[in-house]
Amino acid sequence: MPVSSIEFDKTYRVRQKRLEMGYTARELSFLLGYHPLYVRNVEDPTSTKKYNAAETNYLRQIFECPLSDLMPGKIEEPFFHIQVEHDLNPESNNKSYTISFLKEGGKEHFLTFEEEPANFELPLKSAATQEEVQQFVNALFANNYFDKPRTRLEVFKLCQEKFGAPLRPAFVADALGFYTGKRKAPRLVKGKNESSRDVFVKE
Repeated sequence: MPVSSIEFDKTYRVRQKRLEMGYTARELSFLLGYHPLYVRNVEDPTSTKKYNAAETNYLRQIFECPLSDLMPGKIEEPFFHIQVEHDLNPESNNKSYTISFLKEGGKEHFLTFEEEPANFELPLKSAATQEEVQQFVNALFANNYFDKPRTRLEVFKLCQEKFGAPLRPAFVADALGFYTGKRKAPRLVKGKNESSRDVFVKE
């Protein structure tokens, strides 16, 4: 099937960047402010979902990198012809993909990967523990930080300022979850900002 060479390249540059950072697909979805399966769906080569310009700029903030790290330079071919083979792993029940470029004289293998399960973690030596992050978010909550709506990335960046990098995004997700679950007041209410990203504000 023909696919946009720029969009295809960008999707897999972002995937490589998140893997280098030690972020799972669910953690990058969290930092983007979207539902947990958002990044997994974008990375699915059979899907039409792609990162738009606004998301690309947001990814630059998350990765703290120049645009050139996420976007290719001039590409001679506007479209690639690729073949995507996918199967279901009977043990994990996750899809696996093999992507190949279709060229004269045969196909050239490009990438093989499997969907990440919900409890998947990448090795990342976090600068703070889950307990330390929870205590810091507790202090933010008590000190009226959440009196105005805050994005997930804002909270994560503030935690990074406190503890340094690298920091496990899942720790921040769990700390916020403590205040958004089935909890009696006081709690955080989840809403959406003008960019349709999740925000949290004290009830």
